Amino acid sequence: MTTGGTITLRSAARSHTGLVRKNNQDSGYAGPNLLLIADGMGGHAGGDVASAITVSRLAELDREPGGEDALELLRTSILEANDRICRGVGEQPELAGMGTTVTAVLRATGNRFALAHIGDSRGYVLRDDKLQPITHDHTFVQMLVDEGRITPEEAETHPQRSVVMKVLGDVGASPDLDLSLREAQVGDRWMLCSDGLTGFVDIDDITRVLKEVADPDEACRQLIDLALAGGGADNVTVVVGDVLEGEVETTAGVSVGSVHLNPRYAAIGANPDAEAAVDTEAHATFADDDVSADTAPIQTVDGEDLEARDGTTQQLRTNTAADEEADLDDEVEKRSYLGWIITAIVIVALAVGGFFAYNYVSHQYYVADDDGKVSLYRGLDTTLGPIELSRLVDTTDIEVDSLNSYSQDRLRGSIPAGSRDEADRIIDNLRKESDRSSGISGDVEDSTSPSDPAPSPPDSKSADPSDAITRESQ
Repeated sequence: MTTGGTITLRSAARSHTGLVRKNNQDSGYAGPNLLLIADGMGGHAGGDVASAITVSRLAELDREPGGEDALELLRTSILEANDRICRGVGEQPELAGMGTTVTAVLRATGNRFALAHIGDSRGYVLRDDKLQPITHDHTFVQMLVDEGRITPEEAETHPQRSVVMKVLGDVGASPDLDLSLREAQVGDRWMLCSDGLTGFVDIDDITRVLKEVADPDEACRQLIDLALAGGGADNVTVVVGDVLEGEVETTAGVSVGSVHLNPRYAAIGANPDAEAAVDTEAHATFADDDVSADTAPIQTVDGEDLEARDGTTQQLRTNTAADEEADLDDEVEKRSYLGWIITAIVIVALAVGGFFAYNYVSHQYYVADDDGKVSLYRGLDTTLGPIELSRLVDTTDIEVDSLNSYSQDRLRGSIPAGSRDEADRIIDNLRKESDRSSGISGDVEDSTSPSDPAPSPPDSKSADPSDAITRESQ
């Protein structure tokens, strides 16, 4: 039901590194006015840094409701976080290519919430026992679904489901944010999560937990347990907020994941005078069905200056025309020589590009079903015309039928891995799942007792800006 009175949020957040990853690149925040999640780009230098920078900047909005300006506050704060990430790369080049998703909900006025979203983290609202999505994935497979080229069911196991089209960060593109105002109702339960949850847990199971578990913190815990039971091959973060009526005792917000484990990351890129500062605000756009952004008039040169420039240009043209005929023969010779140089450069570029493409493919692995057995492949689960881009490396003794239905579905598609070690860990987890009848080991981290080691900024050799928006985690 709706309400004309004051609404408040009772919220909680939890995060876990998962069973395969070595560090947590997710960051999350839950407070009385703000719900927030950021998923750093897996497999890239500084994903944990990018998400921590973003959440630390946006968490400042939790001090009070955003009021009439809530949507604009979210927009400008996210763009400032994006600038900080870009400045951070200027300060520490080894972080080149870092990026992050972000999904944020900020209390506005009355019963309205402001929502900002970019990437493939997700937002949902449980209302009248029905779980409704409130975000749209910015992924390659979602684009295929939108165009009617594949079904949502096919998208779940598509080999390119890890390709994210829009993110914040040093990825060579300006942020294109989805921004909207949403009506909240007393009794709503809002949930934000990284793809470490939705990639490993069936939506019906997510709905069941959100419906049956009253306490937000316990709901977060149980959802993370389900993600771990489903394989836990990615970081997983869950933020839950219940909409209540009237004033309630407010508590300080809680941060989880990288932003909690690595508070020093918040200072990276914070200097607005750094040479690497990037102004991205003018490039942010609103979703078609949302509020419009203000636009500034284009600055032009006055008429007098235009006339002066035109006169100067005419003089240059006159002086140059007399020399053109004399230079024509030399120009033809130069162009011929230049043509050979360009041809040689193109050939070299193609050869180098082919080498790097082969090198990338040869270092990729995936786990899949081969005649009923869990098997390891090297390469990519796709073809280039008649050419297969993968080969079978090993067939294990693990029966696919011995796994739960969700793991079976994933194996019938493929489970990508960014290295042989990661692929081996995925297989080990599947073997454990096959051996046990139920349950999962491992505790869930929370903000008061972090279990992950705080990682140092990654070595510069691992940075790969050309792969800035492709995940290797699902």
